[in-house]
Amino acid sequence: MRRRRQYLMAMAVTALVTAGVLAGCGNKEDSTTKTETQTEENAGSQKDGSVTSKSAGEDGADKAQTDGQQENKDSAKEDGQKADDQDAGQAQQTESQEKSQDQQADAENETDKNEIFGEFKTKTLDGKDVNQDIFAEADLTMVNIWGTFCGPCIREMPDLGELSREYADKGFQMVGIISDVSQPEDETALEIVDKTEADYTHLVIPDDANMQYRILRNAQVVPTTIFLDKNGNQVGETYPGAKSKKQWIAVIDKMLEKVQNE
Repeated sequence: MRRRRQYLMAMAVTALVTAGVLAGCGNKEDSTTKTETQTEENAGSQKDGSVTSKSAGEDGADKAQTDGQQENKDSAKEDGQKADDQDAGQAQQTESQEKSQDQQADAENETDKNEIFGEFKTKTLDGKDVNQDIFAEADLTMVNIWGTFCGPCIREMPDLGELSREYADKGFQMVGIISDVSQPEDETALEIVDKTEADYTHLVIPDDANMQYRILRNAQVVPTTIFLDKNGNQVGETYPGAKSKKQWIAVIDKMLEKVQNE
């Protein structure tokens, strides 16, 4: 009886101990689970914070980079505008200088044109004295510069002789200047004039250096033809090379109308 009671008491103690152990195990598991949950939440929070922080940092860097690029673009645009302004200023200055030079050249050309031969003294092919007053004898003088060696010159001289005679009563005269003859009575020149019937006045080039310069400057090839008014000023263009009679008629009519209507 006594042993039975001891056995029951032992069983009760064992049950109490087992219940306590089980209760302790249960609390420990709950605590561990709770701890793990909190740890996961903290990790998530830290991760979110890191992501947020990273995102904010990236946004800041991107903004700084964008601002820098925009600043560079603005600076480049400003520099480009300054360069354009400088180029425009230089172009305007260059244009102004070129215009001034052109005006000066035109003025010089006009002066040279109006003083095509200036004052001079020479002789005709047959030995008569002559000077710049010869141009005052007609409203329009056609000056044909030729050479005794020049085939095209000689071939057009018959037509020039006919034009000289046909326009004689219209305020027109023809004058020849022999580029390679400086003395009157040159046999070669006289023979050419006779054969071509170019029976208008022909001048030899005098020893006057100024006259030689003016003639050679205006006649770099032969034949060369120049038209002058009664004051010795050039009218129209300088005509290098030979032309047909028909072509010269068109030019002469135009020049006569010009000088006679002024």
